[in-house]
Amino acid sequence: MRTRLLAVAVITLALAGCSSEPDALTLVETKSPVQLLRNEAWYRLPDVMIKEDSETSDTSEACDDDGALRLWRSSTIALLTNSQAPRAVTAGDNLSATFVEQGWEAQRSEEEGAVLTVLTKKSSVATIEIEAVLKTEEHRASIRITASGPCVMTAGADSDEVRTLEGE
Repeated sequence: MRTRLLAVAVITLALAGCSSEPDALTLVETKSPVQLLRNEAWYRLPDVMIKEDSETSDTSEACDDDGALRLWRSSTIALLTNSQAPRAVTAGDNLSATFVEQGWEAQRSEEEGAVLTVLTKKSSVATIEIEAVLKTEEHRASIRITASGPCVMTAGADSDEVRTLEGE
């Protein structure tokens, strides 16, 4: 289930931001828009649905083998209350629809127990993924929000720029 959804996300990300030609932006110029987009999506979820924010991560990730070409990724997982768990997919679809209403294009894929929507907009440096996961024996009902920026040239994973942005 997650393997196919991950494959769709990787392909979409490759098409949306990680071409062989890096953007002229810097990693620092992409970090804020990515984080703001993730936060904006988070605050669009109804408070009554959210049990807790279980995981939030902000990090750069390599787009190439040597790690000089990097993107900024900001992600959070909203764990849903038991009473709202059956509405996870509807909530994910509703959240995605709020972006579509603002001109974002949506690409939706379904697997048993999960729905992934990847949103892109030509005027945005970021791509957003909204994955709604139904409650199963292996998974808690949740909505994962991940915003990713384009691949940009850096001095590599151990560079001062990357270490500073990652808070090391």
